[in-house]
Amino acid sequence: MKPEAADETQTAYEIETARFREVLAKGRSSNQLALFDLLVERSRDHRSPKEVELAIALFGNDAMLDSTAGSGVRVYVHRLRKRIDDYYHGKEGPRLVIPKGVYRIVLQDGEATDSDADLPAWLRRLIGLPPALSIGLVLIACACVAFIGWSLWSTVSISTASKSGSRQALLGDAAKLSKPLIAVGDSRLLAETPDQRSIRRMILNPEVQTRDDFSEYLKAHPESFYELFDFDLNFAPIGSVEAAWTVQDRLGLTGGATGETGQLVPVSALSADLLESHDIIYVGRLSQLGILESRVFAQSRFRPEGYDGLVDVAKRRKFQGQVYRGEGSASAKDYGYLAVRTGSSGRRMIVLAGIGDSGTNAIVDLMKTPHVISALKRKIGGARNFEALFEVTGSSGAPSQKRLVSVHALN
Repeated sequence: MKPEAADETQTAYEIETARFREVLAKGRSSNQLALFDLLVERSRDHRSPKEVELAIALFGNDAMLDSTAGSGVRVYVHRLRKRIDDYYHGKEGPRLVIPKGVYRIVLQDGEATDSDADLPAWLRRLIGLPPALSIGLVLIACACVAFIGWSLWSTVSISTASKSGSRQALLGDAAKLSKPLIAVGDSRLLAETPDQRSIRRMILNPEVQTRDDFSEYLKAHPESFYELFDFDLNFAPIGSVEAAWTVQDRLGLTGGATGETGQLVPVSALSADLLESHDIIYVGRLSQLGILESRVFAQSRFRPEGYDGLVDVAKRRKFQGQVYRGEGSASAKDYGYLAVRTGSSGRRMIVLAGIGDSGTNAIVDLMKTPHVISALKRKIGGARNFEALFEVTGSSGAPSQKRLVSVHALN
């Protein structure tokens, strides 16, 4: 009986993958189709393919030398997962899924996916069997967003009630945003050359965020004059971009039912004029605040230190996060920073940031639980402007844990 059951399962899997492949083949992305075929083929193996194997299959052998190939793979997998979720939206019965943290395609019997498990139990029971990233009774189509030349990408938005709850918790009664911009943290890329003819690699230097910074850096390090070049390129971590998409949806800024849209822009594209005329929602690493840094920490009790540190000035205590987890590191500690403040012009700034991506994601996850934000503000008497710091710990393959370190009101 067991072999027959296995054969039936395999047959159902083959039918479902063939059906979805026909849908995918009608699209324009040959790489997405190639990735799907590869994951289906490798799903028969006991060992899931590694990221580097997928990079080589998608981008060729040059992927071994390209430090951005891994990010490219994660982008394609994320898009394919979204395409599958959209395909099964509203459908009952078995469905294909790409489990989080594993590069393979499996057939599920229609039960809640990993993303559903992140939702409160009462909400899952209320909404039945929604697709991943959906947490509401009313599903609305989201507008497509473009970010630094990336392909347009459609998302399924969460419920209007949840969006209102997140805004209300963060902003109080004045929950309406004025021409909001979602600023994604980015950093200047410098070209390193050994011979002034060929580029060895592109590097990030925390001391260089602008062209003026680069000029000052060369004055202090004249030996780098013929080794480093500025091509006016900026880099945004994929983790920050994905977090920004989540925030855009959670706060109802996708141009759906309300028609309100929060455009995604790199923080390097902000100007003083934009800061005076728009509400700003910053998402990303604290070391990539750019022009926002002085405003964020103007009245704060914290000060950034390097690319991986934050200092509590009052208590003279330093918090150091792990921005880049080592290959052999089983666990990591990071810090997440949440702040809401109002400038002299009346424009508001919301900061959803971390020392590293783990800290950023942990703060963005608070958008799922507005009651937690409300409880946080009650600790400081419901102050309109406030800042909070969380310690974020987690191990590979396990959900991160947040612990409140500090919260206090701002003027």
